[in-house]
Amino acid sequence: MNKDDKLGKCYVTNEGYKIKIIESFSYANNTIVFENGFILYNIRFNHIKRGSVSNPYHASVYGVGYRGEGVHKKSISGKHTKVYKNWCSMLERCYSLEYKENQPTYINSIVDCYWHNFQVFAEWFKNNYKEGYELDKDLLVRGNKNYSPNTCCFIPKYINTLLIKCDSKRGKYFIGVRKRKNRFEARCQVNGKPKYIGSFETELEAFYAYKNAKESDIKEVAEKYKDQITERCYWALINYKVNIND
Repeated sequence: MNKDDKLGKCYVTNEGYKIKIIESFSYANNTIVFENGFILYNIRFNHIKRGSVSNPYHASVYGVGYRGEGVHKKSISGKHTKVYKNWCSMLERCYSLEYKENQPTYINSIVDCYWHNFQVFAEWFKNNYKEGYELDKDLLVRGNKNYSPNTCCFIPKYINTLLIKCDSKRGKYFIGVRKRKNRFEARCQVNGKPKYIGSFETELEAFYAYKNAKESDIKEVAEKYKDQITERCYWALINYKVNIND
């Protein structure tokens, strides 16, 4: 088929989009337009015929995430990049029903619409990621359910673990408290190991003992990591308060 015969020809991609050839310079160089007006350049004709032309705005990841246009790659030499893995994991936590059935704390969590675009997230990732750190949405804004550039940060795994509340293991008492015979014990995790704080007559006394110990531990960790985290993360840790309803 010569280039003049290609002009105006319509096809359907494997993703279900209708496309039309609007320019044809050679077999390997064709310009196509999608129904919504989006244009792609330098497309091979055999890709058009096979329907293998991919729309960069097709929401193929958990029904919301799309590749977008830009320099950031989802894979190199057949292996997914670190940024792409982080992006997919974030979307999975918010939009996978199976994941939320196993991790109900992520119910009602969402990803900012700008981060549905992989290229936008990848640019933020490039400017903020530190090797070995984990993406966190709860430290800067307590109780936050929205992954976004303003609410997220990267923090060391130890800090992330320090702030996790194991609701499923806590039982019916205040956080950090358990009943033993007729008294209430307070315990917390320090350096990844359980620390016994004391035994008290009332549940409230035990909670406040836990609260003081936990906040003190978090402040010590903040000082230890001060030069390794952002100023916002540092002050969020320094001002961190344990609430009775945590």
